[in-house]
Amino acid sequence: MRDIIAKLFHKSPFEALYKHMLKVKECSDLLKPLIETFISGDRELIDEQVKAISDLEHEADIIKNEIREHLPYHLFMSIDRSDILWFLKQEDAIADSAEDVARLIEMRETEVPSELEENLMELVDKVLETVDSLKTTTSNIKLLSQSSFSKKEEEKISDLIKNIDKKEFEADVIQQNATKNLFLLEEKIDPVSIFILMKIMKELGSVADHAQNTGDRLRCIIAR
Repeated sequence: MRDIIAKLFHKSPFEALYKHMLKVKECSDLLKPLIETFISGDRELIDEQVKAISDLEHEADIIKNEIREHLPYHLFMSIDRSDILWFLKQEDAIADSAEDVARLIEMRETEVPSELEENLMELVDKVLETVDSLKTTTSNIKLLSQSSFSKKEEEKISDLIKNIDKKEFEADVIQQNATKNLFLLEEKIDPVSIFILMKIMKELGSVADHAQNTGDRLRCIIAR
């Protein structure tokens, strides 16, 4: 891994960041099957899925640490080192929040009321769309750097970032509606279950938030 990251930095720091993004997305992609299993109540399968997410989050951390170790203090293309580090931090936080969702589901056997099932699935779908939009954006970063930050490529990246913003906003709306629906069930569900379900939905929303923050940092980079 060390040699791979070092070789990527000879091309562009964005090559290494994209490699990290692929691992982060691999981790977050497991959220949908986990939520499906959470709804079904299969605790044995939940344990297996939580471990898989945790393992991928750890692999993302390894790549993150390798990038930090090889990140030069003076970058080409007048990119601030702090911008790259902040970009990396937010990108990695996507995997961290995915693992936090998994741990919340694992820590307590919580029944998902049937009235909330559609809300949860709609939320996780929109969150993953947000992460997928970020992945598409980061896949285009190397083209931007190869073009020496041409105006055409900058505009293309800007449009992709706007799509991340749009998806994150839609995820926020879904989360708010899901929370309202949850409170309508407070006479049917015990307080601890309400708290856990709220935390799960909030952490799912955080996955999309971190994806948007990563896009925001990229917006700052190309604006300089």
